[in-house]
Amino acid sequence: MRRTVLLPIVLAWSLTACGGSDPEATPSPEAPATAAVDADSTAPGTELDFGDAATLVWQPATSLTGTLDLSVDAVAEQSPSVFDGWVRDDATARARPYFVTVSLSNTGETDLAGQEVPLYLRDANGTLGAPWTLGGDFTACQSGPMPTPFAPGDAAEMCLVYLVPDGARIIDMVFEPTEGYDPIVWTGEVAKPVKASAGKPGRPARKKRGNG
Repeated sequence: MRRTVLLPIVLAWSLTACGGSDPEATPSPEAPATAAVDADSTAPGTELDFGDAATLVWQPATSLTGTLDLSVDAVAEQSPSVFDGWVRDDATARARPYFVTVSLSNTGETDLAGQEVPLYLRDANGTLGAPWTLGGDFTACQSGPMPTPFAPGDAAEMCLVYLVPDGARIIDMVFEPTEGYDPIVWTGEVAKPVKASAGKPGRPARKKRGNG
């Protein structure tokens, strides 16, 4: 698999809400080198459907091992208008946004507060995109790292924002903690943006007269 990782830091996107307190999109910091861990986890290379759970084991840091039950529940393509009222640069203005809903449960023995799961969106160009961390009052999808605290036994549902550049589209979602790791893959139906009605609001369509 071609491994081109598009980290949020590459797309330097400064978001400023109109009339707000200048909230910013904080690109997720590049995570420390992760390492796959041999454990009672979902086998590398497993292919899953949206809604299926996998047990993921990886090392976000040398002294920290994380174990999560995670499912990719839904993926929805968004209209660029979802960011109306926010200032973007040219590169991100051309990017295709996706909101990804995931459910996760800490099934390990360590607190994973503030950690980021190496869950990437793979697009048609073979590029792996990491989720964005959006601050301020962007309430449509509060994308970011795991909650603080996120102790053993804790569970959460999260919405993650991904941006696909160059007009490409999603192929699948992949868990790939290290280069060379045979990724765990989720696929399924991707919801499309809701199209606005072509009719004029407030004017019902006229009935077609019959011939009789």
